[in-house]
Amino acid sequence: MRIAVYCSARQNIAVEYQEAASAVGHSIGAGGHTLIYGGLSLGLMDIVSRATKKAGGRIVGIVPVSRTGLTSDINDETIQVADLNERKARMITLSDAFIALPGGYGTLDELMSTLAFLKFTSNDTKPVIVVNTGGLFDPMLQQLRHMEALGLTDKSILKRIHVADNADECCRMLHEAATAPQK
Repeated sequence: MRIAVYCSARQNIAVEYQEAASAVGHSIGAGGHTLIYGGLSLGLMDIVSRATKKAGGRIVGIVPVSRTGLTSDINDETIQVADLNERKARMITLSDAFIALPGGYGTLDELMSTLAFLKFTSNDTKPVIVVNTGGLFDPMLQQLRHMEALGLTDKSILKRIHVADNADECCRMLHEAATAPQK
């Protein structure tokens, strides 16, 4: 399975977020999966990719031209793209599943773009997992519930998002998705 992971590229963030990235990366690699990610050697991106590689997984980095100087040296394949919009599009089309680890507005942008794309293409087979470490994504989930209550978004959007309270739960969900019969 090819798994896109969206996460922070920031340095010096909470240890609990670093541990979650490492655990998810290990699970991806140990499962024999391919990590599709932003391709940089920064922050949680670096942690998740190194854990995936160490556990035996394949690494595909999608890197905008403006960031090539930050490309990770452990990528098995690096796909250079023009900009962040092309990066998101490539990650979405290449991936069979999506995981959002802790991150900032870039991570939220990637997650929302993924949900919109999957809804637009009527693709309900690709799982979307949010690792809600320490309740980080609670405000986003509340906002989506609020928009749903106001009739501004389809009720199916929240059903698309599988919320994992921690990395272990995410890994269990990922294993279930990888071993589920294909539709």
